[in-house]
Amino acid sequence: MRRIPKVIIAVVLLLISCAKEQRSEETSPAGGDLPIEIITEIGLADQPIEYQLGQPIAVRTDSAGNIYIADRASLTVKVFDGYGNYLRSFGGRGRGPGEFQHINFMEITDEGTLFFLDRGKLEYIYMNVQGEIIDTYTIPIASGRLQYYPHRVFWYEDKTIGIRRGGGLPTEYPPPFDRPLFHIFSRDFQEHYESFFPFRELGYTEEEHFIWNTFGYLPGCMDFPDSNPSIIYSPGVYNGMLYEFTLSNGQWEAARTLQGTPPYKGSYDIYTSEDMYFRNEGIPGVNRIYFSGGPFMGRLYSIDAGIYYLSDGRIVHFYGEWRGGDTTLEEGNTLDVSVQIFDEDGSVITQGYITSLQMDRRPSYTIINWKDDEDNFYLLNLPKDDIPTVIKFRLDL
Repeated sequence: MRRIPKVIIAVVLLLISCAKEQRSEETSPAGGDLPIEIITEIGLADQPIEYQLGQPIAVRTDSAGNIYIADRASLTVKVFDGYGNYLRSFGGRGRGPGEFQHINFMEITDEGTLFFLDRGKLEYIYMNVQGEIIDTYTIPIASGRLQYYPHRVFWYEDKTIGIRRGGGLPTEYPPPFDRPLFHIFSRDFQEHYESFFPFRELGYTEEEHFIWNTFGYLPGCMDFPDSNPSIIYSPGVYNGMLYEFTLSNGQWEAARTLQGTPPYKGSYDIYTSEDMYFRNEGIPGVNRIYFSGGPFMGRLYSIDAGIYYLSDGRIVHFYGEWRGGDTTLEEGNTLDVSVQIFDEDGSVITQGYITSLQMDRRPSYTIINWKDDEDNFYLLNLPKDDIPTVIKFRLDL
């Protein structure tokens, strides 16, 4: 099998190196630089047309190491081997079996089945890795509950556990800050069993309603290990705190809170006037949301970029910090990405910067989108003035 050409790897590493050199001391997060090894990059301009991506939103791998990339622009799933060689595609726009109207996210089950949420067709869809339908289930829209559009899903026993701010709860209950973030459903998503960890447990107050609204599109990332039923969770607005949950006597309980490296500039600003908003409008992280008495305005400075259990039990967490952007829009489009590694006792043992991304909008997906069984990571790279790619890389662990 053909490996990615060394010249391509060299170019990518050079770009990352240049990004490091361009950072000023004022905008550098705490910790030193941590090198990454680029294994392959998919979607480069000089690759054939079948490698090209429009809007990749999810990456998953199977037990053989094959890479599945869900592309929202083409409504297809492109499949590559572990070295980045193109194998096949499936899907496409349509309402027939195996086609999509919208791809909200893609997951892979422990059995190697692909799972999709298609809000256009109002369906939860299970497919095999060839793109053939196994089962489809309708998203209930008239059941007296908020529609359930989870951002991540894991399977255990005969249940699923997903993350979504308030999804699946009765529409008349509860108030916003009391709506939980985690939800247990049946595997067909037709029966809701329980929900836990209300939003207010993150420590925000009613005056910080801008953050509650932000969690509607940026709820964060979680991982669920194969060895034991536990969850590690990083909130979408990263403030230095991570959360771990365990299953005890059939109930999910908060087990511990991990103290990570705090953002160097803080997590967010809340704007109290339209003038403050318009001065920064257009910079990623700046938003104005209308909901229940809004608008609520502000800017995010620090966001989750992915959290995973490593194969040896340690925890790796990625987070992004927007540059200041007070003088130029270009500077404000830069997201510095850092990583921190926790030992099994929950203490940070390694932390540092890995790369910078140029983005023209805030992401609504997890940037470091996946970790495979060999502790390789997959970065969704949607640059501001260039073509989108998916980068498979390793950390020097």
